[in-house]
Amino acid sequence: MPPPAAATITVRATLAMLDGAKREIADGVANDQYVFWLGSGISRDRMPDLRNVAKKVLSTLQSRIDRANAGCRFRRALDAVVALANPSPDEWGRIDFDRRAEDWPDFDVLAGRLVNNYARMLNVTVNGEDPDYILWNVLDAANIYADPTIEPDAEHLCLAALASEGVASDMPSANWDCLIERAVLLLSGAQPVLRVVVAPNDVRSNRLRSNLYKFHGCAQAALDNEALFRGLLVARSNQINGWVARNPVMAPFLINFIVTRPTLMLGLSAQDANIQGLFVAAQVAMAWPWPSHPPAYAFSENALGADQEGLLQNVYHRDYTIANRPLMEADALVQAYAKPLLLALFLYVATAKLKVLVTIGFPAFAGNDRDKLHHGLEHARNLVADNIMPSAAIVTEMLKQFGRTMTMLRDGSLPQPANGIYAPITTEPLHRMPADMSLAGSGICQFAIAAGLIGLGLARGLWTASKADTLRNSSGSFVLTGRSGPAKIYFASNAQAAIRLGINGLIAGSDDAVIVHSHQSAPPMPRYPRRAPGRTGLASVREVSIENLLAGGTEVENLIERFRSKVAL
Repeated sequence: MPPPAAATITVRATLAMLDGAKREIADGVANDQYVFWLGSGISRDRMPDLRNVAKKVLSTLQSRIDRANAGCRFRRALDAVVALANPSPDEWGRIDFDRRAEDWPDFDVLAGRLVNNYARMLNVTVNGEDPDYILWNVLDAANIYADPTIEPDAEHLCLAALASEGVASDMPSANWDCLIERAVLLLSGAQPVLRVVVAPNDVRSNRLRSNLYKFHGCAQAALDNEALFRGLLVARSNQINGWVARNPVMAPFLINFIVTRPTLMLGLSAQDANIQGLFVAAQVAMAWPWPSHPPAYAFSENALGADQEGLLQNVYHRDYTIANRPLMEADALVQAYAKPLLLALFLYVATAKLKVLVTIGFPAFAGNDRDKLHHGLEHARNLVADNIMPSAAIVTEMLKQFGRTMTMLRDGSLPQPANGIYAPITTEPLHRMPADMSLAGSGICQFAIAAGLIGLGLARGLWTASKADTLRNSSGSFVLTGRSGPAKIYFASNAQAAIRLGINGLIAGSDDAVIVHSHQSAPPMPRYPRRAPGRTGLASVREVSIENLLAGGTEVENLIERFRSKVAL
């Protein structure tokens, strides 16, 4: 059977979907309208899936059986777990509790059936032990899901980047792992970007740029403070079924999200009764109309399952008719799993922000000229998408390249470990950017125009681009290769940043380089290298001021020719 389309879709094809049929959802994310509801699917390649959880429960319980004791409590618990897999008489006949569970002929089949019964499986008790014995002692959930050696995957890194950009402000998560927290630490260092809410009291802490609500508990918190957080690890059926009633603080908090903001589900099947209960309660409080703009519900799935269809039926109940149902379901389905979707959303958001910056900095751009710059930005974005895969290593490298460019632009230096490897374009979503009075004079708007011109040149075949070597300090933001050969490209938002590029040794003496200044060029400095005496040709360092270019007019065709002349590529 071929893999599902949502798993094989490319980043570029996902972007095309966001540019087209799912543009309202993409724009909704860029404006921080969506609440990201996260499930185990975003950690699928890092944490044990439910089939492997079932296998561990079966094998561990079997290994603890006392063969000399016919009434052994572990034998009884194992019998209860196996019964939940509903074995046939023939399968029962092939199960031998005195043999390793892995050696049972139907071990894989039984584990597979337990997947949809995992909450009841974890609810099985062992005589003389705490009710969560299977979760805490057999599965060893806290140590497994807080394992410090497990690194974030592409999904967590992209979520951390979106959080840094201010467009993932609220993320309820059913996951116990700490991979989003580790991703934010990698990208943003010790900066106050992410607030983690686990216990009811945590909702009183100050909101940060992004807020993660771990409503099923946190493995690391349970290890650090077992007395307070062990009981908050939700997995057993009695916990799930009674969760809303037992959580008078967190439940209304999450219901408010559902009532007031659109929902984007990533890796979350919505099969748990407590999650369904939250959405039913939200519908009772104030149902969403259909159609909504942007869509009130979006699911990152290959196809909608019964639980998601049921959710739509509940939340759109008045509008959920025979005629509307196919359109409603097509509206809600985003046929890309979290890996390609989140990476495409990051690229979409970054480009959308640069487009807004063009307008903020220079509202005098005529519509046609502005559209050309936007086309250049989209072309550069698409080149990145064509050459990237949603793997952790590749996404980390991309974000490192991005953070390097933004840090050199602003400070003339490389990212410092305390601040992480990434630096956002802005910390606000699109709709709040025009109110940020610091943007117009910060040099970031001219950077957006320069990026548009470079992208336009790429689209027209005036030059090609290749990434910087992040292992070398003096490798610039990226390399452009034109008729005169390759040149390393640097950006400087102000004179101080430009001077620091030289002082910090980020421009090598023997390399061709172009410094693109947002404002007036800084005076030439001895630290800017020139070619050795006797050599002819271009100066090692060419400098171009976007502010000066714009003083000569905003007609893009003229602008790009003057830009080409200055950078001599």
